[in-house]
Amino acid sequence: MKQHIVRFLHAGCLCLAVSLTSAFAQSSQLLTVDLPFAFQVNNQQFPAGHYRVSVRTGHPAVMLQNVESKQSVFSISDPIQSGKTREVPSLVFKRYDDRYFLSQIWMTGTDSGRGLPPSRAERELARRLAKSAPKSGTEVVAVLGPPK
Repeated sequence: MKQHIVRFLHAGCLCLAVSLTSAFAQSSQLLTVDLPFAFQVNNQQFPAGHYRVSVRTGHPAVMLQNVESKQSVFSISDPIQSGKTREVPSLVFKRYDDRYFLSQIWMTGTDSGRGLPPSRAERELARRLAKSAPKSGTEVVAVLGPPK
């Protein structure tokens, strides 16, 4: 009996994961970017490389995936407004010394984007560096291209 319950739960979780992934892909915008630096999202370290970024319309989740290693992360984000329509999509990173943290995602043809909350590591680093380097936390923008 235990084996049947475990199999049922396993199959149910698998079906849920597949349906969430396909639902995310159906109504999302997919972009690509080559990043020449390592960075962090949600306390997870990512190497420099080629990435796919997927933003689901009307949903707080965003997905980022390294094309080569398939390392990926889903992150909850908040809606943000810029007041001007974007001509090209872009990612905005906060830079502290030589460490980068993804902070915003902007899509083409809209004045809205997605803001990622700072991780604990970013908040601690920002607090520590604010005392010694007042210019820390500069923004770095990476312009995205169409999916490959």
